[in-house]
Amino acid sequence: MANDGTDDFFDADDVDHYTNDIQRDLMRNWTILSRKQFGRTKLPVSMFDRSQISIWSILKQCIGKELSKITMPIAWNEPLSFLQRFTENVLYSYLLDKADECTDPIMRMQYVSAFVVSSIASNIDRLSKPFNPLLGETYEFSRDDLPFRYVSEQVSHHPPVSAFICESKDGGARWKFYGSILPKAKFSVKNMEVNPKGLLTLELKRHREVYTWESVTCTIHNIVVGRLWFEYHGTVEVVNHTNKIKATLHFKPYSWTSKELHKVEGYITDSHKRKVRGLYGYWTEALYSIDIEHFESFLKQQKKDAKYASKNPQPRATSSASSADNADPDEDVPDVDISHEQLNLPSNSLTLWRIIPKLEYADQYYNFSIFTMGLNEWSEENRKTHPPLPPTDARFRPDIRTMEEGNIDKAGEEKNRLEEKQRQVRQAMEKRREEWQPRWFRPTKHEITGQEVWVSNEKYWQRNWSNCPDIY
Repeated sequence: MANDGTDDFFDADDVDHYTNDIQRDLMRNWTILSRKQFGRTKLPVSMFDRSQISIWSILKQCIGKELSKITMPIAWNEPLSFLQRFTENVLYSYLLDKADECTDPIMRMQYVSAFVVSSIASNIDRLSKPFNPLLGETYEFSRDDLPFRYVSEQVSHHPPVSAFICESKDGGARWKFYGSILPKAKFSVKNMEVNPKGLLTLELKRHREVYTWESVTCTIHNIVVGRLWFEYHGTVEVVNHTNKIKATLHFKPYSWTSKELHKVEGYITDSHKRKVRGLYGYWTEALYSIDIEHFESFLKQQKKDAKYASKNPQPRATSSASSADNADPDEDVPDVDISHEQLNLPSNSLTLWRIIPKLEYADQYYNFSIFTMGLNEWSEENRKTHPPLPPTDARFRPDIRTMEEGNIDKAGEEKNRLEEKQRQVRQAMEKRREEWQPRWFRPTKHEITGQEVWVSNEKYWQRNWSNCPDIY
């Protein structure tokens, strides 16, 4: 990484064009984050060899089931709960700090759009399944050197719903980002489509603005034979309900003609539905904002370049693929044109966001980022410096901890024990005609959309754990 962070954040040919205060400020925030360590830099042991495990032999028995009911061999898991994995979505929350500080509503929408795209960036090459959260399980993430705090809870088991809130560390006085996720899976002959249902809400307090959007769909290809690869696709609409400004983000499906994967294109429209900024990039790399007068011509040139490239093919590289079974490793794996990185952006474009470089040894550790490596850490030093956690925190799950330490057989036994304990508790409650009551979130109607959402009951950070259930 360059000493000042400039070469990593900017395209080298465009450095001279990014001289305004906004760009320098974004660069400075990104550089600080990219240099930060979040505890340990590796897991205790590397991941297990999966080469002899057939994923289709498992998934073919699961057609029609909810995603949470799919029982995978533990070797196909990664040592994280879904509650922990969703924490990765808020890594680039400095973009929300920038939105809070910004006086221009169009620029605020650019920051929020960049945050939306960045929220899935940690998933690059992640083909492992996180552990399904147990009912009542929680996860807290808060560090003295980061300006936000996050907490989540598994509030329902049937259907499986995870609720979360991430807020500025002043108790959410500047911004709050919250919502709930209900993963839905749909199978076809060769693919599995995962649609994380649930409304996501961002409140920028000082601007009295409320933004909403929903997560984008992910499709995993070649679950029967060949090499696994995945893509995000579909349209995400980010709506500012206060001033009616909207960002429309198109996550493009893989194109067999242009050989482009992971592309994002979109527009920001004002309250009169006029296009005012273009958005362009790749969720695996960066997102750029382009002056609308130049954006249309830029897209036309991109199409011309893609057409030329299809007639004059260049060396290819494969992205987001992983070996599976003993089949032809190249069957139906997308070829990606490496020339797409040469964007030739208009000179007045802004680099809104850029991904933190991947660890060189990430493929040995489930393709975790440096941020992800520390999510399940709970060392003696953590116990001394961090306030006590509730007994329901995912860091205390014995199956995840045991898997992380390399004992896969014992981890499987612990996983089965916890699931059986959960079933017994549920059966006992049904006999008593009792309903589960979440500790830290409550259901309500969204004040703008009318949808049912889960919101914080504002009690978690009081840190009274006396009424926590025994789930482990």
